[in-house]
Amino acid sequence: MQKKNWRPFVYYGLLFLFLVFFTWSFFEVVDALKKNEVSAFDELIIKEVQSWVNEGRTPKMIFITGLASVPFLSTATISITAFLFLQKRVGWAIFFGLVNTLGGLFNKFLKELFQRERPSILPLIEQGGYSFPSGHSMGSFIFYGALSFMLFQLVKGKWKKTIAALLAACMIFLIGLTRIYLGVHYPTDVIAGFSAGAAWLFFCMMLFHFGEYRLQKKLPK
Repeated sequence: MQKKNWRPFVYYGLLFLFLVFFTWSFFEVVDALKKNEVSAFDELIIKEVQSWVNEGRTPKMIFITGLASVPFLSTATISITAFLFLQKRVGWAIFFGLVNTLGGLFNKFLKELFQRERPSILPLIEQGGYSFPSGHSMGSFIFYGALSFMLFQLVKGKWKKTIAALLAACMIFLIGLTRIYLGVHYPTDVIAGFSAGAAWLFFCMMLFHFGEYRLQKKLPK
């Protein structure tokens, strides 16, 4: 078998492994939370991150965290989905719209399921609702991850694809960091948000590729 014929198997195998890994990671955090094994870890990270707090840095952190707020992600999702429809990229439009919309609902379900209260250590902004898993962390992973996935598939050029992936990774990490800095989430909330968001994204990516495969089989040859 030629080398290029192995690429799809490696690609789909990696998607599945990432799905399993991030699902496992989420349940590991949940298990540690139920056993009250996360307090020391959370306090250590919060103490370190909030030691960086100063008047000049805080407005920047608030701006970055706003890039994963519900209003921003909702507006951006609608805009990008509409643009994709106008470009006749119907499959991508449906994928991007659903992965973000259903991902947001999934986060609300998880928050209501676990009902963890937010930390009370030096909160710099007001934030309502439950804490676990972090909605900003989960939402940023889904939104920026899905955007990176689309660009990786649609844009030509390895450098462009690499830059898109790196920018998405940096944005996701920074947004998670801001949630700890601003005192509205425990580090384990952020880790769980990343894990749940990643698992949801990779699951949807696999469904998208499966839908593409089924559609191609139905098309006349």
